[in-house]
Amino acid sequence: MDSSSREPFEWEVRDNSIPFCTHAFAGSCAGIMEHVGMFPVDTVKTRLQASPVSVRATDVALAVVRERGFAGLMRGASAIGAGCIPAHIGLFGTYELASSALVDRNLQEHQPCRVAACGAAAAVVHDAVLTPHDLVKQRLQLGRYSGVLDCVGSVWRYEGVGAFYRSLPATMAMNIPFTGVLVAVNESLKLMLRLRNHDVDAALSSASNYFLCAGLGGAVAALVTSPLDVVKTRLQIQGGIDQGAKSTGAKPQYAGLLSAFRGILQEQGLRGFMRGVGPRVLLAAPAAAISWGTYETICSSLSQMTSESKQMAGERQSAENCSRSMPVCGVGLPLQCT
Repeated sequence: MDSSSREPFEWEVRDNSIPFCTHAFAGSCAGIMEHVGMFPVDTVKTRLQASPVSVRATDVALAVVRERGFAGLMRGASAIGAGCIPAHIGLFGTYELASSALVDRNLQEHQPCRVAACGAAAAVVHDAVLTPHDLVKQRLQLGRYSGVLDCVGSVWRYEGVGAFYRSLPATMAMNIPFTGVLVAVNESLKLMLRLRNHDVDAALSSASNYFLCAGLGGAVAALVTSPLDVVKTRLQIQGGIDQGAKSTGAKPQYAGLLSAFRGILQEQGLRGFMRGVGPRVLLAAPAAAISWGTYETICSSLSQMTSESKQMAGERQSAENCSRSMPVCGVGLPLQCT
């Protein structure tokens, strides 16, 4: 059969019969795997971006271990762990909904702009949920406060509720293009690797390519949006207090997105916007592969299990109907059902 007339690969088609709870469960697992699994690298990235001077990533990691042990690399993981579940349900749920409306998966054509728009819409929902959790996480990563509740209470008392969303404009300015670039590159690479033309029987053997495409997409997106990530980090960590110290109620250094841009440019020049880019790319590539790969794998597995269960139930029902309709021979035994 001509490959051009072949049906799209199973992973690339949104099955409208898959219930929302399946997408929610897969998205939750993807979020936990991504954020918690890559958290130590994220801690190093946050400290690099917050540092007023240039330091090496290895020196930062060793400093954290000396200060708090290896557990220090996971400080703040509970805050982001609690937020990533609803955030990723919103991310993948919105992406699936937008894809079903904007992207025609039956066409064997490149549609990067439409796919990017779907990713951008998903990022808005994701960031609206996760931004307050991310603020708490980053302040704990810097060694501030005694724990999550102490951080939340202190920010609430001394900085107000708005402080939890101070970095939201910068976060969305970063994550909307980040997610758009990620999914666009991901789809483009899948097209280049001709994954859409593989036979259905080759699904499992080709699964690793989907992790590879998502990982490369995450690396490109992280590199492009790294300056905005630096701005977001600076906005979120300002105003915090060190553990054991009292808040002075000092006015934040940066009033907003443009103020942070000007401040970083004046203090560190253009190079300041690329601080922590190495750990960010090293974080984003496997994180994207883990998140999107886990999501697709779980969705596919659950969909296959549901399909097999329905098939088995149908076969049992057919057997029961057949046995009830069998004619009976003269000795009271059912005849062969044909």
